[in-house]
Amino acid sequence: MADKYWAGQVCPSTGTYGQYHDIDNSYAGTAHDRRVEAGERFPPSLNNHHYEKK
Repeated sequence: MADKYWAGQVCPSTGTYGQYHDIDNSYAGTAHDRRVEAGERFPPSLNNHHYEKK
């Protein structure tokens, strides 16, 4: 299972992160992918979604 991260958490490693629904883990699509640098905070996400590294 992939590690989950939420908006405002510090990013552990640079990469592209996809957004997934908290309940059913459905993928929000490439339009909502974000590149986040290590040490930066994750940006706001869709309602009830978290980030997972792609």
